Amino acid sequence: MKTQSLRLGWLALFTIMIATVCPIFAQAQSAATTKAQEADALFQSQKWADAARAYEAITKTEASNGRAWFRLGVALHSLGRYAQAIGAFEKALEISKSPQAMYNLASSYARMNERDQAFEWLKKALNAGFAQVGLLNTDADLASLRGDARFKEILTLADKVTRPCMFSTEHRQFDFWLGEWNVENNGQQAGINNVQSILDGCVIYENWTSARGGTGKSFNFYDTATGKWQQTWVDSTGNVLNLTGEFKENALRFAGETRAKDGSVTMHRLTFFNLGAERIRQLWEQSTDGGKTWNAVWDGTYTRRK
Repeated sequence: MKTQSLRLGWLALFTIMIATVCPIFAQAQSAATTKAQEADALFQSQKWADAARAYEAITKTEASNGRAWFRLGVALHSLGRYAQAIGAFEKALEISKSPQAMYNLASSYARMNERDQAFEWLKKALNAGFAQVGLLNTDADLASLRGDARFKEILTLADKVTRPCMFSTEHRQFDFWLGEWNVENNGQQAGINNVQSILDGCVIYENWTSARGGTGKSFNFYDTATGKWQQTWVDSTGNVLNLTGEFKENALRFAGETRAKDGSVTMHRLTFFNLGAERIRQLWEQSTDGGKTWNAVWDGTYTRRK
């Protein structure tokens, strides 16, 4: 009984403590939220001096608040206090590896004419995924860097980071198919094919118009996850063909299979032979016996249209 009474006593004491502490904790949370809201309002109004004081106060009580450190850096930078802004951005980066904070560090260093540091942080920002590359040519903070030979390297890096397919050897393997073509099959005019590069070089887009009136389109792309090319073809009658391939011996070689409603399987081989700048051979073969024998169902010659 005595033990039970002690337990009840401790429980009552704990309940009283919780009832006392929780309101205090809630009040503290509410006060912190209010301070953050006030700081954010000053930031949005671009009252930089007041915003800097507000965020500085927050960082003194919330040293791990990366957002407050970042916004403190922006406010200080906007006030021309670049050395202090650098310190704030560095604190923000210790908490979160933000590409925006890296870019802002570069901007502050550029304003201080510390070019080596500015270029270093621009490279880090781009390699970390900074996507607002248009700012490189328009941001007044970077004006001191644009006359430096290294700035061209930064622009090239930005292009590579934001348009990686344009600089990938694998993605460029099928570029020989690009253009407008007259197409013959077994010596007879078969149609016209307009083949375009879209999505910053990540997709080769085929637009086929048959001499008999049908049309078809295909998406062709290099899948970095599989290391293979993928073609998805759909024509105006609803036929679909999905093929996987690779580039070897100066040809793009696709393969795949289709299954009919009765369960029968047809294997496909579709090969594009690069015959130079003006000609391509497209050979489509099928097998209905599991690959034992193959029949050519299309042997097309592409001639570039003038």
